[in-house]
Amino acid sequence: MLNDLQAPIEHEEEIEEFRLEDETGMNVGVNIDEDTTNNIFQDLLNQARNELYPGCSEFSSLNFLVKLMHVKVLNGWSNKSFDMLLELLRAAFPMCNSTIPSSFYEAKRKLRDLGLGYETIHACKHDCVLYWKEFADLQHCPTCGEARYKVNHNRGKKILHKVLRHFPLVPRLQRLFVSQEGSANMRWHRDKRVETNDVLRHPADAEGWKHFDSEFSDFASDPRNVRLGLASDGFNPFGQMSTSYSMWPVVLLPYNLPPWKCIKETNFFMSLFIPGPKSPSREIDVYLQPLIEELKDLWTFGVRTYDSLTGQFFQLYAALLWTINELPAYGDLSGWSTKGYQACPICMGDRSSFGIRGRISFMEHRRYLPQNHVWRRSRLHEGKVERKAPPVVMNGDEILEQLDQLEFPVMSKHPSIQDKKRKRALNWTKKSNFFNLPYWSRLLLRHKLDVMHIENNVCDNLVGTLLNIEGKTKDTTNARLDLQDLKIRKDLHLVEVGN
Repeated sequence: MLNDLQAPIEHEEEIEEFRLEDETGMNVGVNIDEDTTNNIFQDLLNQARNELYPGCSEFSSLNFLVKLMHVKVLNGWSNKSFDMLLELLRAAFPMCNSTIPSSFYEAKRKLRDLGLGYETIHACKHDCVLYWKEFADLQHCPTCGEARYKVNHNRGKKILHKVLRHFPLVPRLQRLFVSQEGSANMRWHRDKRVETNDVLRHPADAEGWKHFDSEFSDFASDPRNVRLGLASDGFNPFGQMSTSYSMWPVVLLPYNLPPWKCIKETNFFMSLFIPGPKSPSREIDVYLQPLIEELKDLWTFGVRTYDSLTGQFFQLYAALLWTINELPAYGDLSGWSTKGYQACPICMGDRSSFGIRGRISFMEHRRYLPQNHVWRRSRLHEGKVERKAPPVVMNGDEILEQLDQLEFPVMSKHPSIQDKKRKRALNWTKKSNFFNLPYWSRLLLRHKLDVMHIENNVCDNLVGTLLNIEGKTKDTTNARLDLQDLKIRKDLHLVEVGN
């Protein structure tokens, strides 16, 4: 959200250009079609134009407020200390009383008018449900019966077990078109991208993007329609402290932008902030519901948006192309458990894994090579010629059909509900919430693995083994014994010397 706060300020000089004429001939602001919204926007325009105090050329009142809030968050100021600072500033500079808010609450209200607010949604202690929509007024979880609030003997303010913070996506997508530069960047993938065979510079060069265009030509016909990627992973807000705590931000990336912009932090959208203290695991689908609802509406109905480059309104649509995660989070989002003998989400049932010395090992990697590759005929790798074909990868429709035939336990971490010992023929743990998106099953690649983790792990293992770094090398006694048990690579077997 801090990046959302800062990003619009880069184009302050273009604010005067926002007030252009709609098709009706009326003088309007961005996406203005009601008097109430118009008044709010006019007030924001005035704040962006007004000097902080007479003669101040460095800050407008809105610019100053955004930077002040940025400093508050970066330095972890409490709300009370921020109120005291505002009170001091207003007392020391009385000429700014009309431009500096009197409290943190008032500052938040002004930023909420910019579309930078968030929605708080109560959640069950055991991740069963959100107290949202039909459950909004319930005081106990309909799944596990747990109370919505903690027991408070002091009878003061009610204390919630968990709170999900949801940052609405629509106003942030609309802001991408609020400046002419931003609007032009959202067309970059169609207007300025240079396509070269066998070169991947941007997601638009990938097969997944091209497959999506061929499947949904109506969506692809307008380059302004937004294509999103989703990333999520847990982190400890207490840094390197021993406290065990895990919170999960869900971040969206707009891929319409040029490659040097779409991976820039200022263009990331925090969509959800999932509370701890533990990982949501497969129950992450419970917390994804508000985002899925937004994505469904943006696909089906779109949202009326002002394009500052053309000076006209248009219907903006958006689609989620894939998720990006490390392997454990991949399992949480996709519903395919990445643990056990069938951990590989590509091989699925056609596995090449076995147990050895208390661990699960995956072999037969040569099956992915072309049938005429020289390594397939070599006996140096596993002591045999590899004739096995690569696994047949199921498409989304086939996976959806398979999931519809399976039954899964309800979403809950409550001890009396969890079915930890449930035996299953396949490694599915749930039907992913993403399949509620109308287009999800037709995507070529729905979940991607995070390159950063793969590169880091492979590099650490290679360097650690080549340099024989203690604690990092993979050339260990157990590894040599594994080769001996598998009866391969005899030149690497342990040799007894003396007694």
